[in-house]
Amino acid sequence: MSFSGSKKSKIIVYPETRLLSLPSKGNFFDPNVLEMKKIKKVRRRMTQRYGRHRFIAFLQGIYSCHWKRHQWVHLEDGTQPCCVTGDQIFFPFLVAALCMSLIFLYMWLEARNDYASFDEFVYQFTNSWFFWSFFLVITASIMFSYIILLMIIGICLLTYGQQLHLHWCNKIGVLLVLSIGIFGFLSINPVYEEKWRAAEVSLQVTVPYIHFFGICVMVLFSWPIAIYFAKLNKTALVLMKEEYNDQQEVPVESRKIMKIRANQFVSVISFLVVLLIIYTIPLGMQSPCLRENKTLGPKPTFIGHRGAPMLAPENTQMAFEKAIEHGATGLETDVTLSYDGVPFLMHDPTLRRTTNIHEILPDFTDMPAAMFTWQTLETLNSGQWFFKAKPYRNTAPLTKEEEKMAKNQSIMKLSNFLRLANKENKLVIFDLYRPPRKHPYRDTWIMKVLDVMMNEVGIKSHLVLWLPGQFRADVQMIAPDYIQVLGKKLPLPDLLRMGIKGLNLAYKDMNRNDVKEYEKYGIFTNIYVVNEPWLYSLAWCAGVHSVTTNTIQILKKIKRPYFLMTPNEYMKMWILLDFLSAFIITIVFFFHWWREKGWCELIKKKKSPVFPMSGVTNIEENIEEVQKQNKDNESQEEIQVSPSPSDKNTGDYWDSFLEMKSQNVKMTRSLSTESVIGSNDDDLQALSSLTLGDSNIDTCSEKFPKPSVLSKFCCIC
Repeated sequence: MSFSGSKKSKIIVYPETRLLSLPSKGNFFDPNVLEMKKIKKVRRRMTQRYGRHRFIAFLQGIYSCHWKRHQWVHLEDGTQPCCVTGDQIFFPFLVAALCMSLIFLYMWLEARNDYASFDEFVYQFTNSWFFWSFFLVITASIMFSYIILLMIIGICLLTYGQQLHLHWCNKIGVLLVLSIGIFGFLSINPVYEEKWRAAEVSLQVTVPYIHFFGICVMVLFSWPIAIYFAKLNKTALVLMKEEYNDQQEVPVESRKIMKIRANQFVSVISFLVVLLIIYTIPLGMQSPCLRENKTLGPKPTFIGHRGAPMLAPENTQMAFEKAIEHGATGLETDVTLSYDGVPFLMHDPTLRRTTNIHEILPDFTDMPAAMFTWQTLETLNSGQWFFKAKPYRNTAPLTKEEEKMAKNQSIMKLSNFLRLANKENKLVIFDLYRPPRKHPYRDTWIMKVLDVMMNEVGIKSHLVLWLPGQFRADVQMIAPDYIQVLGKKLPLPDLLRMGIKGLNLAYKDMNRNDVKEYEKYGIFTNIYVVNEPWLYSLAWCAGVHSVTTNTIQILKKIKRPYFLMTPNEYMKMWILLDFLSAFIITIVFFFHWWREKGWCELIKKKKSPVFPMSGVTNIEENIEEVQKQNKDNESQEEIQVSPSPSDKNTGDYWDSFLEMKSQNVKMTRSLSTESVIGSNDDDLQALSSLTLGDSNIDTCSEKFPKPSVLSKFCCIC
C-alpha cells in the first residue's frame, strides 16, 4: 500500500474493538476532532446510551428507578462526587435509619424471653389476644433488611463506577423506617422500659456471635471495597501515564490524581477502622460463662411460674401438677382476696383474660377480681381461654384427655394450692395483692392469708418463701420459721439486719459477683422469669440457685451451659478468627489490585496512536515499530490523502454519504487505534491492498463489496 510521501509506516489493527462513527464537518471529514480525548468522549456517550449490563441495570432500577442505560452517570476518573448533592444531604438519615433498625431488631430478638409477658401487657389495653411481640420482630426484620439492602446496592454501584441517586420513593421508605423506629422507642420505653435491659444482659452471651457476624460482613464487604480501591488506583496510573506522554515528566502534585488518592485513602481507612473495632470487641466481653474448668456450680433448680403455663392454663390445678411432673422444686403464684375473704389464685386485676366472665357476666368484665364473692368465682371457667387465645406460640400438644381436663379447669383456692405443695413437699412463693378500696379486708388481707396457711392448711414452715414486703416484721413474729425473701437488692448489712434468707430478683439484676457475695452469708438467689436456654445458661454460670420459668419442660433438658468455655479457649478462637479474616481480606485486596494493574499494563501496551489513513503501506501487528513511531510526536507530518479507485455500484446511502471533497482532507499518524477497530476479515483484506492515490473517491467501493463500517471509513478518506 503506497502513498505520495516518501516515508512509509506500519500500523496495528485490533479486530476486536468496534469502530466509532466518524465525525464530520459539513461534507468534509474533519481531522481536527480526531483526538484521543474527543474520541473517548464520543465512545463514552455511546456506551452510556446503548451499553447494556443486566446486573447493573437491575441494581440501578432498584436504587434509583433508572432502568435505561442513558440515564446513568458514570464516574470516569474517581474525582467526581459519588452522589448528587441531595443524596449527600440525605446520607445521615440513611445511616440513622440503619442504626435505629439494627438496634430495634437486636433488642426485640433478645427480648424473646419476655414475649409472653409483653403480649399480656398489650392485652390489658386492646382486650384481644395477638402475638404483638412476634409482629414487632417481623416488622423490625423487614425494616433492617430494606435499609441494609439499599446500603449494599449503593456499595455495589459505587464499585462499578456508578453515581448514586436514591429515588424519592426509597427516600420516603428510609424516613418511614426512621420514624417507626423512633416512635417505637418513645412509645414502648416508658411503659416497658425494664424489658429493654434484656439486651444489656444478652451481650454477655451474644458478643462472640456479634464478633463472628461482624467479621463475616466485613469479609463480604471487602470484595466491593477492594474493587473500588483497585479501580481508583488504575485510574490514577492511567492519568499519570497520560501526563507523562504529554509533558515528558510525571507531575508531583496533580490535582486530579490527588483527589483519587484521597478517595482511596478515605475508603480504605474507614474500612480498616471499622474492621479494627470489630476485631477488638472481645476485649470488652465479660461473661460468667468464660471460666476455668471445674469451677461451675450446681444446676439451678426450677420454680414453676404460675405452674407450667405452656402445658396447661396458668394458676390452675393442672398447671401445678404439670410443673411437679417435670421436676419443679417450687411453685410460684399470685394471690388475691375475694370480697368475702377467700384467698384465691389470680394474676390479673380483672377476670377478663383468664376466665369466661364475658360469657357469664358480660357487664362486669372490668370489675376488679377482688370485688367478686367466692360463690361467683367458683362458677367461672379458667381453662377455655387457653385454647382460644393460645398465649404461647410453641405450646406443647395435649392428648384428648389432657385437653378435656384443661378445658374444665376453674379458679383455684389458695388452700388447695398449699395442700398440693405440702403433699408434694414443694416450695411455695407468691405475690400477695392488696384488695382495692371499699373492700372489707383491705387492711387485714395479710392476716387472712396467714390464717389460711397456718390454721386451715398447716403447711410446713420450711416450704414457705415469704415474699410480700408489707408488714414483714409482724409476719416474722407470727411465723418466725418462714423463709424471708426480698424482691430487690439492698446492702448486705441491711439484708442481715432484716433477717433475709433469699433474694427474688429479675434477671436484669443478675450479677455473678453479687451472687457470690450473698452466698457467703447464706443468702440464696432466685431469678425470674427465665424462659430462654441462653438466659438459663447465663444464670447457671453466674451461680444462681434457682430460676422461675414458664418453660420448665425445655430448660430441664439442658445438661451443660451453652456458652461455657475457658478464657484461653475463647482467646484462641478469637485470634484465629481475626487472623483468618485478615488473611482473606488481604488476598482479596491483592487480587483486585493485581487484576486492575494487569489491565492497566495491557492498555499501555495496546495503545498505538496510528490511524489507518495516515500513510498506510502495510498492515502488520508490530507493536514495537508503532511504539517507536509514537516517540517522535513533534516530527509528525501531515500527509495529504487521495482517494483510491472503486466501482460505481455502492448503495444510495453510501453515494450520498461519500460526496465530499477529499483533496483538502488531512490527517496525522498519531491517532489511536481505539477509533478504527472492529472491521471484519473482508475489510482487512481490502484495506491491506488499498493504495491511496489520486483516483476518484467514488471508486473505493470496489475494494469493499459490502457497506461495512470500515469500508465507510476508508471510502471517506
